[in-house]
Amino acid sequence: MAMKPWRRLLVYLKPYWPLFILVLFLTLAVTLTTLALPWIIGKNLIDSVILGEKSLKLLNLIVLGIIGIVALKGLFSFAQTYLMSLISFRVVTELRNRVYEHLQRLSLSFYRKRQTGEIISRVINDVDQLQNALTTTTVNFLTNCLILIGVFGLIFYIHWQLSLFVLIVIPIIAFAANKFGQSIRKFSSSIQTRIANISSILQETIVGVEVVKSFGAESREIERFKEENARTLQLSIKRTRFIAALTPSMEILTLIGLAGILWYGGREVIRGTLSTGELVTFLGYIALAVNPLTYISQTFGVYQQAMASAERVFELMDTEPEIKESPQAVEMLRLKGSVQLKNVYFGYDGESVLENIDLEVKPGKRLALVGPSGVGKTSLVSLIPRFYDPTSGLITIDGYDIRKVKLASLRKHISIVSQETILFNGSIRNNIAYGKIEASDAEIIKAAKQANAHSFIIGQRDGYDTQVGERGVKLSGGERQRIAIARAIIRDPRILILDEATSSLDTESEILVQQALERLMEGRTTFVIAHRLSTIQGADIIVVLNDKKIEEIGSHKELLAKDGLYARLYRKQFKLEED
Repeated sequence: MAMKPWRRLLVYLKPYWPLFILVLFLTLAVTLTTLALPWIIGKNLIDSVILGEKSLKLLNLIVLGIIGIVALKGLFSFAQTYLMSLISFRVVTELRNRVYEHLQRLSLSFYRKRQTGEIISRVINDVDQLQNALTTTTVNFLTNCLILIGVFGLIFYIHWQLSLFVLIVIPIIAFAANKFGQSIRKFSSSIQTRIANISSILQETIVGVEVVKSFGAESREIERFKEENARTLQLSIKRTRFIAALTPSMEILTLIGLAGILWYGGREVIRGTLSTGELVTFLGYIALAVNPLTYISQTFGVYQQAMASAERVFELMDTEPEIKESPQAVEMLRLKGSVQLKNVYFGYDGESVLENIDLEVKPGKRLALVGPSGVGKTSLVSLIPRFYDPTSGLITIDGYDIRKVKLASLRKHISIVSQETILFNGSIRNNIAYGKIEASDAEIIKAAKQANAHSFIIGQRDGYDTQVGERGVKLSGGERQRIAIARAIIRDPRILILDEATSSLDTESEILVQQALERLMEGRTTFVIAHRLSTIQGADIIVVLNDKKIEEIGSHKELLAKDGLYARLYRKQFKLEED
């Protein structure tokens, strides 16, 4: 049975128990100083001084005592809030770190099924909700609970019959708070989902702003954003209605009880069974209990919101990666780069994509994958670095079953250059060194030269320290691609995957990139997916995929001689290029 969210949060609090115990002592001190005031005012000031001795000296002492207690209460309250905030910040930071670490371990299949905005919302918004619940909310909740316990203990000590009026109202308040809380939690969960949708729209339209503008779709996207925002607004209004109704409902119930206390207490004073000071003390404690009761009822709503967020965060952390490393996984050392696929089947979400794939690529050889769009070329090369596992069959590299080796060990021998080049916000230097974080400046420059990137880099105002912007937006497509090739070169992989690496470039950029790729492929086992068949004529093996299977395999000349699918695709593309 899954552990409840609040219990899982306690696990993160465990390293801070000493501090938390100190917070509890401070909470107790705040409670005692708070409870002392009505007693001193009612029993000591009214009964003993004003109605009793009428001593000016004693009056002065009591007033100074009240000031001292208020000052101590403020000091204890400050320390209590500060320490609890310190604990909560550390807990939430650790939780957010754990969530991010878990996201990095999840398989690509997870990201195919989830919206980016939804994931970001869980890491940022939902964790923030927990932080709010763990800081002042927790401190005030504990303090108010202790104050209520103290209040009930003291009022029963003063007059137990009068206290029964208070107990009549409490179950009604608790029942009402529970009902309101359930509704608030339901709406909070729905609102967080809507916020995730808004984050997704923002992420999509900001990243794809050029597409939006090129198709004149600004109005459409604005309308889509407004619709999602309006749905969030409606849910927020409904939740606010419940939260807003919660406080007056609690206050009305409390005041009904207070009216009963005034009537019965007045009677007891008239009858002489209760002193004036005791009645004032009793009323002071009841007045003191009103705010805690109201706050606790509100905190219940905040708690429900936080638990809804916790459920979403822990649901994310409970997602198991599909690609797991075997406990007996071994290191891959000194690879030559021989790759073999034996009777491999693969599919997404139960839908078959590849069937009965048998391939063998010798070290240093180039294999090109061609075929109609959507036939599974990218899916096939994604199996080699274990982004996905085959449904059945075996993939080996130098005889190693890749499911039995450490993932980091496998992937450090593989570099991928794809059509969609991803650069990180930072300098050109850091982006090249991403493939080898400890690389020296000399290694970075050498890799850039091999990638035909050095000349344009030194032409930048800041050279290798030039900031590329988010996703490399400050560079052209060809420049981004050459940075990506330099990043692959510096890693010195034994296996290289090129997924339509030149398909979106202009002629001049393509020539420079192709030259860089030729240097990169030299002596490495290479898998090439190419849109233009003219770029793969020199491949050692060309594999033609069609209808989930290998339809043809051979060299360029052999496949043309067969006059099959490859020959038809080649002639069709050659004619289009000629036209």
